[in-house]
Amino acid sequence: MLAKKLCLDNKLKELMVFPDNAFPFGIWQDEFNETVGQILNYHWHETIEMNVMLKGKLDYRLNDQRFVLAEGDSMVVYSNSLHGAALREKEDSAEMLTIVFSADLLTGGGAGTIYQKYFQTLSNQGFLGKQLKGDSEIGREMSGLLVSLAEIEENVGYELRVLSQLSLIWEKLFKYLLEQEKAPLEKRPEKYEREIKAVMSYIQKNYQERLTIQTLCEQTEISRSECFRIFARFTQKKPMEYINDYRLSMAVALMLNTQWTVERIAQECGFKNASYFGKMFKERFNQTPKSYRIDRRKEEESIG
Repeated sequence: MLAKKLCLDNKLKELMVFPDNAFPFGIWQDEFNETVGQILNYHWHETIEMNVMLKGKLDYRLNDQRFVLAEGDSMVVYSNSLHGAALREKEDSAEMLTIVFSADLLTGGGAGTIYQKYFQTLSNQGFLGKQLKGDSEIGREMSGLLVSLAEIEENVGYELRVLSQLSLIWEKLFKYLLEQEKAPLEKRPEKYEREIKAVMSYIQKNYQERLTIQTLCEQTEISRSECFRIFARFTQKKPMEYINDYRLSMAVALMLNTQWTVERIAQECGFKNASYFGKMFKERFNQTPKSYRIDRRKEEESIG
């Protein structure tokens, strides 16, 4: 299993790359710690994602819903749902198994009976996803099935065994949702979802420039109060806090993949000066940018 890195387009949609794009199924292990990072940035994708917490605790966001994922818990994230995660306060590290697949694998890529009954039904009801607690019967069963799916050996018949296990998992999940969810599933907050995607998309494309709340509101045609409201609802951050978080994630990538000076990286990522960048970086990673770069390169050399 590989550590999963996000590649996003300008609408925060993840550009999913599978080991075999003709078989849209992938397994990754997401790690959260001070070394590799403590946040999985907010994003979305057309594929379906299923997670199992292997270690530690995470604060997990699904659209505007908030969860705490603990060891043994599972999470199902349906197509096109905004989601992200962060290491929970006072946790040193966490590990999460991530399995991603396209519904096309189980439906044959068409809109036939399987798609209509077991996927379109959920879409029509606005299904976002579901947390399955590890101390519940369905939670224990799902986490066990997902771990078993990840452990299937890649030899002759691998794809067939994956399809068989994945079909079993989806059948059990669908039956659980059908039988246990007595009330209709809550509709997706489409208006707010469109707004937050629009604002985040603008930030991603323009984070190198001077950004203000007024600029965000003018460019996305929402009011100042609405801007703060949707950020609080979806990210629990103020808009400028989110912008600085995004800039820091871009800065880390440049720190590790270029020889650029700290001063240049600060400038390229939209920070007003290197001093302010250093202050923000240390608050986030408990190290100065230079120390962080030195330590990460020493780790790479020791591994290599």
